[in-house]
Amino acid sequence: MVPDRAYESVIEKRFEPWKFDWLSTAPGAAEPALLQRAQQYLSMLHRISELLAGARDVPGLSEATLRGILEITAADRAALVLRRTDPATGDVEVAAARSRGQSPAQFSVSRTLVADVIERGLSTFAHDASTDERFNDESGVVEQQIRSVMCVPLRTADDILGALYVDSLSGAGRFNEVDLDLLSAIGNHAGVALHRVRLLQQLERQSLDTIRAIAATIDAKDGYTHRHSERVALLARRLGGEMALPDDVLSTIELSGVLHDVGKIGVPDAILNKPGRLTPDEFAQMKEHPTYGARILEHIQSPQVRAALPGVKHHHEKWDGSGYPQGLRGDGIPLVAQLIGVADFYDAVTSPRSYRGAIAPQAAIDLIKQAVGSHFSVAIAGLVVRLHERGDLGLEPSE
Repeated sequence: MVPDRAYESVIEKRFEPWKFDWLSTAPGAAEPALLQRAQQYLSMLHRISELLAGARDVPGLSEATLRGILEITAADRAALVLRRTDPATGDVEVAAARSRGQSPAQFSVSRTLVADVIERGLSTFAHDASTDERFNDESGVVEQQIRSVMCVPLRTADDILGALYVDSLSGAGRFNEVDLDLLSAIGNHAGVALHRVRLLQQLERQSLDTIRAIAATIDAKDGYTHRHSERVALLARRLGGEMALPDDVLSTIELSGVLHDVGKIGVPDAILNKPGRLTPDEFAQMKEHPTYGARILEHIQSPQVRAALPGVKHHHEKWDGSGYPQGLRGDGIPLVAQLIGVADFYDAVTSPRSYRGAIAPQAAIDLIKQAVGSHFSVAIAGLVVRLHERGDLGLEPSE
């Protein structure tokens, strides 16, 4: 905690990161004390910057920011509040809240104060909220016995994205101007980090949209596989859901399904659309598509795409090691690839092809059961059987 200083009941100021007035105006402070205070201040900011540097999404950034604030201030609670882009849903939303001992779900910020800070861009501090007229209409502040409060803008060079809000429940006078300056500096760092995260997410979405369009184009090369990748992605995700896998893993599985045949762009159309059986040489070329797909996608600098690569590259591996491209066997086959593999098989046999008609879902389930131990594991085949028995496979028929 930064050393205390005599406090004022209310402070409002526009933070300027290149000015440290409190370092030069502290009454009677000896030079060594000022240097120690400056060292503490800069050390804290450095720690916060390191925490924020690794954040790649808003939840991660929020967690890093609030954890750092509670470590280096006397606040009992902290919240990161974002400005809403749609006024119809309200002006602000609490994106994340953290508390030393109280459940964040019980956290109620002073929306009057937050809205004022965002609107005017001024860092503000209330020594005792219970006697501050700005909180007269804030029933949550009174009910929760909130005392000292600080709120600072979450800003970039060009905009204010929201605010950081901290308060104390245990007594007035917990914060001072030095704390306000420190929190304001954190708000600047967090604002820039938030802007960076949003840009990264926007680029990620644009990249994934482009990739999905490419995958759909590849499916469209063959009228018989129209929307095949979509259906494989849907079924594989449902299989992962049956295993109660976390949401981030389910998203990876779904993306792997969308991209699993992207390597077919390197296979001649004459082979893809051949009405009869492939010759050994043609089949050898077809077997290269998982490797082609992985090579294409390796050039995309996206954590989501990289996480999907095992499913793309290995979805034709088989449980007994007779698959391709590497002949992986058993648990050596990545789980995402096992799920994509069985989903790909099911959709392929229940869809018409140039060289055969579609078979009924029950017949496809029977084939999967027969392939346990050779193509699929007992566990993976069991997932499909359970979904089928419940009527939850839910794949729309081929068009």
